[in-house]
Amino acid sequence: MRSSDNQPLPPAYWRLWTASGISNLGDGVFLVALPLLAARLTRSEISISLVAAAAMLPWLVLSLPIGALIDRSDRRQIMIMADTARAVVVAGLAVAVALDVADIWLIWIVALALGTAEVFFDNASQAIVPAIVPMPLLEKANGRRYAVELAANTFIGTPLGSLLFAVSLALPFGVDAATFAIAVALVLSIRGNFNPNTQPRHETASIYAEMRTGIRWLWRDPLLRTVAISLGLSNLAFQMPQAVFVLFAQDELAVSERGFGFLLAVMGAGAVLGGLVGDRIVARLGQAASIYTALVIWIATLLAVGTFPVAWFVALAVAIESMAATVWNVVMVSLRQQVIPAPLFGRVNSVYRWVGWGTLPIGSVLGGLIAHAYGLRATYFVGAAVMVVALLVAMRHVSTASIVRALAGNWAARSQDDTPVARFGDDLFEF
Repeated sequence: MRSSDNQPLPPAYWRLWTASGISNLGDGVFLVALPLLAARLTRSEISISLVAAAAMLPWLVLSLPIGALIDRSDRRQIMIMADTARAVVVAGLAVAVALDVADIWLIWIVALALGTAEVFFDNASQAIVPAIVPMPLLEKANGRRYAVELAANTFIGTPLGSLLFAVSLALPFGVDAATFAIAVALVLSIRGNFNPNTQPRHETASIYAEMRTGIRWLWRDPLLRTVAISLGLSNLAFQMPQAVFVLFAQDELAVSERGFGFLLAVMGAGAVLGGLVGDRIVARLGQAASIYTALVIWIATLLAVGTFPVAWFVALAVAIESMAATVWNVVMVSLRQQVIPAPLFGRVNSVYRWVGWGTLPIGSVLGGLIAHAYGLRATYFVGAAVMVVALLVAMRHVSTASIVRALAGNWAARSQDDTPVARFGDDLFEF
């Protein structure tokens, strides 16, 4: 057993953990309600896939400049502004639904706005964790955070969302807006400066120059560059069936609107388990083996769901798939937090996620087109083929030796630079 297994996480972390859990409770409600609302408005595979495409488009278009802005700013303030914006947007949607004026084009706009805020929030949230959690505890901290996020999202949020949707179409969106507002109140209690750059910025420094710095840093790191490309292909593979999953559940699995949330909850069980034990799985298998295990599982589950579309089997297969995804996240988020220097984290992490997540809107559109032309099940078989390519890409540079070299290089750089990169209050969270 590693010494970090019994080492407690700091109190500051648990306030962030609480805010994440509450916010993700609302996300789970929204995750069910939005596709159900879209399916009420249209049965077009392409129109519904554009909802997912709009939500993910900001990762492709805005991730790079947002990463540069995060490295210029107090990351706590970015999180507050992003969740405030999400609360206002979702509340507006609730009003539109209550007044019966919502249309599919409005759903696209809302998805785009929320996706933009998500890029700000997620990048800032990942960047702030290393400031409050010691390096040896990052895998544990990320695993516990994923566990509460997924538990609130899937076990509570998704069944609740389907029940609320059955009571009133507008109710789940109002609940989601309220959870964002509560999360804002929690983050507002944080004290300290979470801007990693304590040195004055040169007056000629530009967003574009800083974006190029992040691109160069990632491109020169063979490990993170390779994993980012593999992740991009993996997300492309997953998003094709995911974009039209509400139709797959209703038409292929014969799941009702009320049962849709419960189906998602069962499928998310594996993700929650992965968050709880992810750090232990990584400790036993190793980081490189955990990455390859996840990729192999994803290929198998995509093929299995497309071959045998029965509700209980799909739930089981996707639960296993989700567990592997959470373990992947525990490995890769922790690794990036350890390898990327703090003053560059926003920029480099945004480039990584631009490569890894920028394929999501492409996958959404492709999923709608494939489902429309060849049927809903075809998206799973095409996705499995793309996932094989992702595995082959990872095999080029991902190994235990490459991970050790990446970590060693960052620690060597830290030991040669005694300049502080950020200053924080002694008591980051105050009740």
